[in-house]
Amino acid sequence: MNYTFTLLLLFRLSMSFGQSCDFTLSGKVSDEMGNPLVGATILLAKQNRGEVADENGFFEFNKLCSGKYQIEVRFVGFKTISSSVKLSANKVWNVTLQSDSTALNEVVISEKHVELAATSTYSSLSGKALEETLGKSLGESLREIPGVNTIQTGPAIFKPVIHGVHSQRVLILNNGIRQEGQNWGAEHAPEVDQFIASNIIVIKDAAAIKYGADALGGVVLVNPAKVPTQAGLGGQVHVIGATNNGSGVLSGYLEGGLKKLPGFGWRAQGTIKKAGDSRTANYVLSNTGFEEQNFSIATAYHSEKKGVDIFYSHFNTSIGILRGTAVETAEDLANAIEREPPQYTSPFTYDIKQPRQSVQHDLLKVNAHLAEGKNEFRLQYGFQNNRRREFDFRLGAALSDIPALGFQLQTHTLDADWERSHSTKFQSCWGVNILYQSNSKIDGTQTIPFIPNFDHYTAGVFAVEKLTLNDWVVELGLRYDFKKYDVIGFNFQNRLYRSNIDFQNFSGTFSTKRKLGNFSSLTTSISNAWRPPNMAELYSLGTHQSAAAIEYGLLLDEKTSEVKEYTATGARVEKAFKGVVGYKIEKQKFTTELTGYVNYIFDFIYLRPRGVTEGLRGIFPYFRYTQTDASFIGFDLFSVYQLNRQLTLTGKASLLRATDETQNDFLIFIPSNRADIGLRYDSKPIKKFSWNAEIKIRWVGMQNRAPQVITPREIIEAQKQGIDIIAQRPDNFDFAPAPDSYFLSSLGLGATWKLEKSKWDIRLSCDNLTNEAYREYTNRLRYFADDVGQNITLGIHFSF
Repeated sequence: MNYTFTLLLLFRLSMSFGQSCDFTLSGKVSDEMGNPLVGATILLAKQNRGEVADENGFFEFNKLCSGKYQIEVRFVGFKTISSSVKLSANKVWNVTLQSDSTALNEVVISEKHVELAATSTYSSLSGKALEETLGKSLGESLREIPGVNTIQTGPAIFKPVIHGVHSQRVLILNNGIRQEGQNWGAEHAPEVDQFIASNIIVIKDAAAIKYGADALGGVVLVNPAKVPTQAGLGGQVHVIGATNNGSGVLSGYLEGGLKKLPGFGWRAQGTIKKAGDSRTANYVLSNTGFEEQNFSIATAYHSEKKGVDIFYSHFNTSIGILRGTAVETAEDLANAIEREPPQYTSPFTYDIKQPRQSVQHDLLKVNAHLAEGKNEFRLQYGFQNNRRREFDFRLGAALSDIPALGFQLQTHTLDADWERSHSTKFQSCWGVNILYQSNSKIDGTQTIPFIPNFDHYTAGVFAVEKLTLNDWVVELGLRYDFKKYDVIGFNFQNRLYRSNIDFQNFSGTFSTKRKLGNFSSLTTSISNAWRPPNMAELYSLGTHQSAAAIEYGLLLDEKTSEVKEYTATGARVEKAFKGVVGYKIEKQKFTTELTGYVNYIFDFIYLRPRGVTEGLRGIFPYFRYTQTDASFIGFDLFSVYQLNRQLTLTGKASLLRATDETQNDFLIFIPSNRADIGLRYDSKPIKKFSWNAEIKIRWVGMQNRAPQVITPREIIEAQKQGIDIIAQRPDNFDFAPAPDSYFLSSLGLGATWKLEKSKWDIRLSCDNLTNEAYREYTNRLRYFADDVGQNITLGIHFSF
């Protein structure tokens, strides 16, 4: 009996000690469209172990014992999944999360093969959160995110501002292609149809090195859904209307695959927008209507190890500029800034007259990738054709329909990279980027070009190494770029000038991420980047119609109006050193992320007010590109708290402090501090029906770190007395004081009906609920008018 008991005990002990604990559980987390959910949290509930989905949505648990595991998968904006998985061997477990109504914290634009570093500080918008911004421009959607604001020109033109900087310091990748238009102007909005995006991502730190040396602020990635690879037909239709400007939007796409050719798919998409004059709380903003006609076509073939994608898009828009910005005399300019409503205010209309801008942008992309063992190779070619025309009031009927400014920019890009996984702990990515660009004036404008014709050549190489050590992930990146410009233009005397300029430099990044227990992590990064002056910063000459200003470049002699020869000391390269620290804690009901940053930019280039002067069309504020050392220090906060299964509380805040370090002064057009709080209710699904309601309140502070004020009237009165008031008060200045702080509230109601093979979504929302009169400091037309008043939007979305 004792012998039998001993044998049984030894057998049980041998089974226990012999139990294999070397199994692997891996998989991929995706949304309903098959897009990877980067940053999703996967928890083994009873073991207190957690992983985060990487840049491709993959996760992996190692050294697991056989047995049953309770797994929980969470991602903000999607419904949490809890499931039981039995493990007796290595197992692959893929999971698809369904969209929820919780808003996401950041906006990022990303293409399928554009990868995020594991140590990146980034944010993303997708699912319901993205759907609720449909009908808005890309810039309007991005400004919902902590650390991302906009600089705008009136109610229809928005450009993203990341950590205080914008334009060519913020790169935009449209479906993996670096967006190249006349983006040197603050009033030149990105030519991107937001309806193509299935998610948007903003990278705010050193990870931007893979996309170019000049991403001093960050990178915005616009990511379409993958083209389907299975047979079938599907699509979406969006119909949206708004009351403030009487706008109407119709957008949709149709996609499918072929049963006889698995792996092949296609998609056709189009958008039409039309809007009339916007309204403030008290008056019409005359000539601020816009219209847009866009379409895109995509096709792809993918097998297990290789694939090819072809994408073409056309973007076409016409945008009116506030009529009240047009003045003829210095007295008119002073009156225009002082009076309300703006001069030339007239009843609402859909007509778009001068001043206005017309822009067409074509993009072609061909992408191929091949995976062989531990290696993956990618090759991508892109072509873009951008045609911009700006129309102004001109003397003579024959000139009324001839643009005062017109340019055509053609860009060819070639990107190649090689990724190698040396081991599970060490990966590398090496790549090369080549760009050729040709800018030419559109003939027939009968004006001296605002910027010269030029050919631009860029070649860059980069290497990024990633090392994983227990709770640490370390990444090191290095990049070298060479840029060359061949320039030909005319000065004020219509004399020809030529320049051949080249730049070269290194940039680098070092970043880490460390797990702090099961629910929190700390990311840090330091980087240096550089950016040469663009053609507008060097050679701007005269009236910039869309900006309602006269602008002069760094190389234009202020006294003689002659164009000076470029020298490294006369117009210097911007060099930036940026540090970012991010702390994130993510628990079952609570998520908070706090990011702090310091960005010091040597020889920062900005438009500095210099007075008022006269152009061919009349009197305008006069700005001149100037260089100084500048610092940008700030914090971004995002938090979500699940009060219960139906109620979600969200909070966001951004604080920014920018300084002209050379002059110990303030900079102009820097976003002011702001904070948002929102409360959302999501009903329990009743069969196939659910509904939600949300209220948000936004506070935007007064920009107390604004330069001194010298109004046009003060300048005019001083000139009458023979006084140069600008010379007497040489510090930075603005033409009008910073606007007061303001509160805005919004309300949204939504409902969803899920049918057998289709879904209806209806959303009714009201922005500026109380119809407040306010002005945004970063709106370049704040000198002349208030911002937009109450706006009620109804959106109907059908998916099948």
